[in-house]
Amino acid sequence: MRQRPEETPENHERWLVSYADFITLLFAFFVVMYSISSVNDGKYRILSQTLVSAFTGQPEAAQPIQIGTPLLDSSRLIDLPPMPKPTPITPQAARAAASAMHSEARQQELAAVAQALTERLRPQIDRGEVQVSVTPLGVSIDIRDTLLFPSGQASLEPQAMNLLKDIAEMLTTWPYQVQVNGYTDNVPIRNGMFASNWELSAMRAVSVVQTLIRYRVPPERLVAAGYGEYHPVASNDTPEGRAANRRVSIVLLSPDHPAGTPALARGGADLKRNVRGSPSIAGQPPSKV
Repeated sequence: MRQRPEETPENHERWLVSYADFITLLFAFFVVMYSISSVNDGKYRILSQTLVSAFTGQPEAAQPIQIGTPLLDSSRLIDLPPMPKPTPITPQAARAAASAMHSEARQQELAAVAQALTERLRPQIDRGEVQVSVTPLGVSIDIRDTLLFPSGQASLEPQAMNLLKDIAEMLTTWPYQVQVNGYTDNVPIRNGMFASNWELSAMRAVSVVQTLIRYRVPPERLVAAGYGEYHPVASNDTPEGRAANRRVSIVLLSPDHPAGTPALARGGADLKRNVRGSPSIAGQPPSKV
């Protein structure tokens, strides 16, 4: 007959092992929390002195650290100056600033246009037949009359067609209004075709406008004007001065120029700023109108 195993009595106090482990872990947790929450007074004071020295701009002598003194000394707090009040901008000042920025950008744009024309017309410029300049009215292309017309006439020379074609191709790439101005010297006209220098200068401007239209420049952007002998750029007392005054100016009007106002291209030396590398028309051999 098998013998029954003896029953081991149940231990009712084994929960004490788990409880002791829990208490040990809880004690360790509070020790760690206490250790990381304690402040190092010495390091805090060094940091405070460094910040004060940095903001005041004066080195601060090291001071002995005394345990038990307040960490913050109200007498050593930095008194920062009050923030300046913003200056209100009036609408007039804002408009003036915007207008100045717009005008500067416009001048840079016109200078780039003049430079492009100068590069395209470099051969004629080097020969002294054409001059490109920037004026308050816009970009002016001044052409000697001998390159465009026979003496005393308003019919274009065949050699002028290639020049005007090059200019027209560039004009079509920009949206500017274009005014063609004719000028003469003060020598009275002596033929039966024109009654005065007024008529000669006006008809020369019209001939150039018609040719630009033929080369696809929109006619609504073009205007012709004759100024005769009354807006010289040089003295009519010398042959060189008279040669400089006989010219046709193709003016790309600046958008800031009032619409409908005649543009006196190169009406005076004070209005002209030559593009670098552009020779003056003055000084070339004279040619009678």
